[in-house]
Amino acid sequence: MSRRLAQRWLRLAFAAATGAGVGSFIAWAAIWVNLVRGSLAGPDFFSFYAAARLYVLKGGSAVYDLAQQKQLELQITGQAADRFIVLPYFHPPYYTLLISPLAALSYQQAYFAMAAFNLLLGAALIVLLVRNSLSIHRRAAVVASALIAGFFPLFVTVLQGQSDLVVLVPLAAAYAAWARGRHGWAGIFSALALSKPQLLLLIPFLFLARRAWRALAGFAAVVAALGVVSVAGFGFSAVWSYLAAVGAWAFGGKLPTGGQLVYTDTAVYSLRNILEALPGGGKAVAFVILVLLLALVALSLSWRPDKPRLDFALAVAASLVLSPHQNVHDLALLVIPGFALADLALAGRLRWPRAAAAVLVIAYAAINLTLAINLWSAALGALLVAAYLTVERMSVRPDPIPLGELAWSGPRPRRVIVLPAYRAAKTLVEVVGDIPPGHADRILLVDDASADATVSVATALRLDVIRHKRNLGYGGNQKTCYRQALEMGADVVVMLHPDGQYDPAIIPNLCKVIEEGDADIVLGSRWLGLDPAKAGMPWWKRIGNRFLTSAENRVLGLHLSEYHTGYRAYSRRFLEAIPFLENSNDFVFDTQVLIQAAAFGFKIGEVPAIGKYHEDASSVSFGTSTVYGLKTLAALVRYVTHRAGFRCSWLTPASDAHKQSLAVGQVAHDG
Repeated sequence: MSRRLAQRWLRLAFAAATGAGVGSFIAWAAIWVNLVRGSLAGPDFFSFYAAARLYVLKGGSAVYDLAQQKQLELQITGQAADRFIVLPYFHPPYYTLLISPLAALSYQQAYFAMAAFNLLLGAALIVLLVRNSLSIHRRAAVVASALIAGFFPLFVTVLQGQSDLVVLVPLAAAYAAWARGRHGWAGIFSALALSKPQLLLLIPFLFLARRAWRALAGFAAVVAALGVVSVAGFGFSAVWSYLAAVGAWAFGGKLPTGGQLVYTDTAVYSLRNILEALPGGGKAVAFVILVLLLALVALSLSWRPDKPRLDFALAVAASLVLSPHQNVHDLALLVIPGFALADLALAGRLRWPRAAAAVLVIAYAAINLTLAINLWSAALGALLVAAYLTVERMSVRPDPIPLGELAWSGPRPRRVIVLPAYRAAKTLVEVVGDIPPGHADRILLVDDASADATVSVATALRLDVIRHKRNLGYGGNQKTCYRQALEMGADVVVMLHPDGQYDPAIIPNLCKVIEEGDADIVLGSRWLGLDPAKAGMPWWKRIGNRFLTSAENRVLGLHLSEYHTGYRAYSRRFLEAIPFLENSNDFVFDTQVLIQAAAFGFKIGEVPAIGKYHEDASSVSFGTSTVYGLKTLAALVRYVTHRAGFRCSWLTPASDAHKQSLAVGQVAHDG
């Protein structure tokens, strides 16, 4: 696609999005005007107005008395008691103090005053988000404003006189402060958004996970101050009654009614309700699934490194989805994660910006078409946004460790080829003979206590030889190889299996990639050369290789053709940086090295290689391969938990392997 055509499509997309937002806003405005011409008995605002009147007329103790709420609401709406379902008022006491001046107005006057206030808050919300975007330009700001203004939950908020915009504006301020690193203000503004605490469950956890102590302190200070104000205005018993009632309502789904007062909320669209409605669902199943999802999101929020905008957006979206109670108007909080996704995508900060755009379009349509489809489509739209944010957050690559320039110990790079050997006497002569002349300064063989003549053959070939007194395993052998190679002054270390499974002819290609600065680790990939099936690789190895490679690519965020080749070359600075001495002594050592490369931000290159499968080549049984596969998956899990804050020694770049004295005398001797 030409640049001109791409720009044309972009302009059309902007125009379509703006038109959709403006069209939605006009449609909602027309519906609102039509609805408010009547008695205003429908909007939820009568419960807020009743609470304000109760507080002014009868004091704080009456505000959360459901019987008194119903009696006053009946007077306000003029409906018959047997046809009326009470809308309980369970906002915090300090919010009641905020809206108490409405009691001085008539019901209709108070409703329109609240609507005007919400419209002002909506304008403030748009200004806050747009002014604190990363790189949003003028045209995108217009689109964002139109889409936010036409968002169905915001229309419901204004129509019903709800408090979601009172939550959204300070929450947007907290998002902006958090993105700018002003953690104290982020905590303060977040606490001011607690008019609906059930919708912000994960915000304090975000502060804790990021170790943002100023945010936690600001949050706690404001909560304490609001608590003092609430007790002063309502009395301790009324505040305690509010907390107890909210707990029972949020986690039980029904209100502690007493007498003949019954409350059933037919407009609840939480994930819990969806799970309970599924075949085989129920409260126990829903609870277990929600706990697992909460753990997944908590893990995502703990993920290193810090990505503030994505972190905050995920905390808001996940809190909303995992809330024990939500209504359509509560989905107005999706404005923040939705805007964050769009902003990050436009700034090139997302891994999959096109997927993010698709998610936003689908979710926006699902929520805005709630009336045309069904009410659950709104909850599913919110779930889609939260799910994408979780995946995007967990795919963030870690910050690479600082690397110095490649430097050689001599006029050219010094190459050392290491041969981790075990019972390789039959193939060693051929393998060493096939090494291209002039491409190895030293050849080191480390024998892992073989029972055959491997050491004798290596000595006859005039190789540098180290022999382990006892078998240390494949990984343990490599540890000795690399320590000794670094001691020899190697600038490039090539690992070549001495069993003849890999062709030594590609050694110059492996070294060239490193010496030209294109990568610090290079793999000889069998999937870039001759088809492994034609080369003789067993079918079960091919399946396992493909499955594990796919899993590793997804977790590590790489695009390698193969992870499980034993043909590799490393730069000196790579081996000096990774703590390979902490790795396993068995076959999973190779997997751990690649995970370390990804975790520390090293470049990984690949060159084609051909595997050879014959009687004398190393052959790993199906059972051993299965154990290796499970250990590979376990290494990936350990990487994930390390990124989540649970420190792993082999993923901490603190190795001094090249500086340590070689204590190989305890396990080896020179041949």
